[in-house]
Amino acid sequence: MSKVDLSFIFAVLTKGVMTTVIVTLGACAVAIVLGLVVGLTRVSPHRQLRWFSIAYIEFFRGTSLLVQLYWWFFVLPIFGLFLSPWTVGILGIGMNSSGYAAEYVRAAIQAVDRGQYEASTALNFARLTMMRRIILPQAMRAMLPTWGNMLIDVLKGSSLVFFITITEFTSAAKQAADATGDYMLFFAVALFGYYIIARALITPFVRWLERRVSRGFVREQMA
Repeated sequence: MSKVDLSFIFAVLTKGVMTTVIVTLGACAVAIVLGLVVGLTRVSPHRQLRWFSIAYIEFFRGTSLLVQLYWWFFVLPIFGLFLSPWTVGILGIGMNSSGYAAEYVRAAIQAVDRGQYEASTALNFARLTMMRRIILPQAMRAMLPTWGNMLIDVLKGSSLVFFITITEFTSAAKQAADATGDYMLFFAVALFGYYIIARALITPFVRWLERRVSRGFVREQMA
């Protein structure tokens, strides 16, 4: 490869990696926030909120992520709502993943021992206080490992933003492969690159959260 080839390839791959990281971080933030909110409404005593959360979860889990992105990017402008590719990519992937995150939240909350609810009621805790002080700290410890898998799925799903005109890591690898003809090399770079990003970005973040939650739970137990 010539010097020009190397500089072009380095620039394309670097931009692709940065785009993938930004989309992943943004979508993860959306997935975590919406997943918590929808997961909590899923176990709400109010029937209307439960119905809304069930409809939300079923829609985002039951339909294709790529088709959802196409709707946000190509169909919404028909109705006069124009969103940038970055907005569609981050919100689209984040909302899709939040459907799965919400189910993890629901399952973790319902797995908390029934005696914890009864004790909170006996102490006359308001529902919000009970969830914040008693139930959620225990549920968080159970849901974090599954959230780690969900966040890795967000990373892998970020490759679909190529279809809404964003050049991320996979499409950058294809550009490099097209320029050099070495498809095996650059798709191998993409293949292992996603693994490295997951190990360097998502795994340490989840482990840090697990340590924080565990320390907080121990302090609550000692208080």
